[in-house]
Amino acid sequence: MVRLFARFIIVWCFMPLALKAVVELQPHRAYYTVTMSGRPDPRGSVSDVRGTMMLEFNKVPGGWTVQQLSELWRYQDNGSVEHIRWGYVTWETDDGSFFKFNTFRKIDDELVEDIRGTAKRMGSLTQVTYQKPEKRTVQLPEGVLFPVQHTKGLLEAAHLGEHIFPRIVFDGSSGEGASEINTFMGAKKVVAGNPTVEDAHQFANLPFWPVRFAVYGLGETAYEPLYTTTQELLPNGIIKQYVIDNEGVKVRGILERIELLPRGTS
Repeated sequence: MVRLFARFIIVWCFMPLALKAVVELQPHRAYYTVTMSGRPDPRGSVSDVRGTMMLEFNKVPGGWTVQQLSELWRYQDNGSVEHIRWGYVTWETDDGSFFKFNTFRKIDDELVEDIRGTAKRMGSLTQVTYQKPEKRTVQLPEGVLFPVQHTKGLLEAAHLGEHIFPRIVFDGSSGEGASEINTFMGAKKVVAGNPTVEDAHQFANLPFWPVRFAVYGLGETAYEPLYTTTQELLPNGIIKQYVIDNEGVKVRGILERIELLPRGTS
């Protein structure tokens, strides 16, 4: 779900450090309810999608851990139901020098994807060492970002009023290496109080940025992205809701419950 994020230097990279030190991610564990967004694509076979997702950002000494677990049921036009479980665990150092990843995907309890490895940055070079599905090494382009780095950079750019943030990102969710992610940020939106949602969670009515990610295979020239994701992103990195459009199937995740975690130590 998440193959998260064209090298591009924008103005904020050269702003004074004081202006860049505005982002402080909130460690948290968030629970989302997942449903199909809009009507089913008449050209496809999926009639409905239901499920849940848990996403955890946790600050630990020296870095961040990220855990994600999705459980979905995809209902087909022929009456069959496909059960999909997708898990993702990473550890990323604060300085972006090391990244460890573990991804799995099961369909109807059969393991169909198992990706494990590490990525290490040495100066301008970044090398990925895969342990699974097969042992091999891959060199990543100069300037590649890991997921937490990408999130922080995106939020810094949004704080400074930028609206585009194209980057090359490696997140360990694919055996195909890094992706090009073109990100577009709209103006910050202020949410008017709504009695029907005020008690849902403490962030329901906070301002957010509407963000759209278009994900491309590295070096590919196709006009259409592999998939797109839109988010309502809070300044502290919490996602209020998201929509993923993958091959015509759109699923929406809405934040239902959140647990704030201690900030830990650096």
